[in-house]
This record gives sequence, C-alpha cells and structure tokens, in this order.
Amino acid sequence: MIDELSALERIRARFQKVSNSVFLGIGDDTAAVKVHPERLLLATTDSQVEDVHFIKKLISATDLARRSVAVSVSDIGAMGGIAKYFLASMGLSSQEDEAFLEELMDGFESGAKEFGLELVGGNLSSSNKIFIDITVLGEVEPQLIVKRNGAKPGDFLYVSGTLGDSALGHKLLASSKIAESDEYLIMRHKRPQPRLNLGRELAKKRLVSSMIDISDGLMLDLERISIRQGLGATIYVDRIPLSSNYKERISDFSRDIYSIALSGGEDYELLFSSAENKREEIKKVSKRLNIKITEIGKVTDKPPVRVLDRYETELKVRRKGFIHFL
Repeated sequence: MIDELSALERIRARFQKVSNSVFLGIGDDTAAVKVHPERLLLATTDSQVEDVHFIKKLISATDLARRSVAVSVSDIGAMGGIAKYFLASMGLSSQEDEAFLEELMDGFESGAKEFGLELVGGNLSSSNKIFIDITVLGEVEPQLIVKRNGAKPGDFLYVSGTLGDSALGHKLLASSKIAESDEYLIMRHKRPQPRLNLGRELAKKRLVSSMIDISDGLMLDLERISIRQGLGATIYVDRIPLSSNYKERISDFSRDIYSIALSGGEDYELLFSSAENKREEIKKVSKRLNIKITEIGKVTDKPPVRVLDRYETELKVRRKGFIHFL
C-alpha cells in the first residue's frame, strides 16, 4: 500500500509544470496564484473524515464544523496571509438528520465570524461516513509571503503555544479516563486555535525565514522545512513547551513525557525559523500578542533532524508524526 508521503511525491512529480501565473504550487501550506500586482491569491483545502480525524460520538456537529474551518484557516496563517472566503463540501450518511445539519451550519457560522470569513459555496453528497472538506481562500502581498523553504543554517527554531495538548485530548476522549480537569486538553483537540494574527505579524515584520503550521506532528513538519530543503536541525527536548494540563495527564498514556508532544499532531501551532538578530523582535511580538513563543533549537547545514537531551545525548524518536494510509 502506498503511504501519504510517497503519494504526495508522485503527485508533485506529475504536476510540477505550472504556468507563470502560479507563484507557488504543490508542496507548501497553500498554493499562491498571481491575480493582482500587489496581492497573491492563497488557496488551501483540508478534510475531516469520520474515524480518521474524528469520532462522531465524541464531538458535536457544531464543534466538528468549526474545527474543519479552523484547520484550513491555519494554513493561511502559516503563509503570513489574511483569510477571506471558504467553501464547504460535505458527505453525509443516511443517519444524519436536519438537526445535525443545522448544528453543522452553526459551526460554520461560528468559524466564519471568528476568523473573518464568508462562506461562498461548496457541495453536498451522500456518503457511508461523514466527511467535511474545507477550501479557504486568502491573500498576501508577494513580498511578505512566507514559505516552508527559506531556512538557513544557524537560524533559530521556534514554536508557538504548547505542543501535544490536542493529541492527548484525543486520547482522553477515546478512553474512559476523563476527569473534570481534562476539559482544557479536550477542547484543544475539539476547538484548535489557528495562529492567524501571529503568522501575519511575523510576516509583516519579516521576522521569519520559513514557517509551517504543526498539523502532522513537530518532527514530521520540522523535516518539511529542513530535510526537504537539504538541511537538518537540532532541537532540545527539554525546551519543548508543555502545558501544565499535559504534564499532569501524560503519564496515563506514555512513560515518555515528550513522545506525544514531538509527534502527536493537530496542534496547529506555528513552527518557524528566524535569524539570530531577530530574537529580540520575536520576544516583543510574543509579549504584544500575548502568545507564548519558545526557542527549541537551530537549523543545521545538513540532515538529519536530531533531538538532544540536556546532556547533549541524542534521543531516538520512534514515531515522527501522523501519516495517512499507514
């Protein structure tokens, strides 16, 4: 069976030839198309599939719809752009009724208001299982767009927020170990917060050399901005930002406190690289937006990505992140 990464490489190879109007094609968080001398059209799509991305009985239709919008919006933030419009395509089974559809509409409406979007179209289909596919359109100035490639050896690596909360929240939902204090972790999974304002601010001030949103896990997404560009990285595991809620609950699911934070996925935080002389400006942005930003390591001149402990001992990471079809 072909895996997701191999499938993406085959698609990229087949469709690598693009017209002059395509500023950025397959391989980044969004595509970017020249539609105006001063603006690029950003376009991205993402799917939420029942029993792959969510379990129907564990999430309300309202949260599911809002979540579907949020994960696509996150890609626009990673490019330094502004989200403008979205289209929603859905497959619903015979088990869903009008009340379920109304709740979905509530979630789309909530996401549209929260992220400054307008719903402008979509498609409906019957399906054995629920799926929601969201396409988000946005814009960014050509001189401000931030790509996955662009990091340089010696650049510092940063992440926003805390990592592992969503993956741990999903594990809690699927278990029978839910406590009242677990609400924070569960909501981090059900209602991710894309870093639109942070991505835009970093781009406007030209503080980053590369950026990606963490959807498939820190390790896997870090490879996408380093190894795929012929570079490597060194990160320090004790610098990975963890929430107090995560620290309290992780021992119920793993003996390694950092395993889920490194590879759990669906954080939708920003991972970015930046030159050393930008460190103080990044601290100012963090303070002004009241968003935690943590320096976790450096870009190196060649692969691989290495994870070190405080004693400079290299650690083995068994699972890098979420890959479809495996």
